[in-house]
Amino acid sequence: MLKSANRRKVLLILEWCISNFGISKYCDNFPSLRVYKSKGTSEYYADESGVRGTYGDGLITIYLGTISSYRDLCATVIHEYKHYLMNNEEYLKIEKKMFKVCPDNDYVYENHPHEKRAFKAEEKWGGVCYEELKTEFRKRK
Repeated sequence: MLKSANRRKVLLILEWCISNFGISKYCDNFPSLRVYKSKGTSEYYADESGVRGTYGDGLITIYLGTISSYRDLCATVIHEYKHYLMNNEEYLKIEKKMFKVCPDNDYVYENHPHEKRAFKAEEKWGGVCYEELKTEFRKRK
C-alpha cells in the first residue's frame, strides 16, 4: 500500500490526463473521481491482490490499498482514464460476444480490445506522468 498517497495526489494525475488526453467524445463531462484507502474487489476479476481501479458511468474509482508505488498509481489512473475516453456501449457489446465464446472473466478481461488499449496506454504514459509529477508526490499534502 502506498501510504503517502491521497485524493489530492490522485487528482494531480487526473488533471495530467485531462491536459494530455482531453475530453471523451462519448461523454459530456470529465469523469468524477472517488478514492478509497482500501483494496478494491470485483465480481469479474479474480486477482487476489485486489483491483487497482475501475471506470463506469462517468466515475473513476481508485483503490490505494492495492497500489504499491506512485508509478503504479499513475498507470492505474491513466488506464481508467483511457476507459473514459472509449465507447462504453461498444465495450459492453464486445464483452457480451466474448462471454458467449468463453465465459471466463479473466480471459475476457485480458483479451478485451479496450483493456488491451488501456494497458498499452498505461505502459506508454505511466512513466512519463510519474516523471512529470514526482516532485509533487514528494510534498506532504
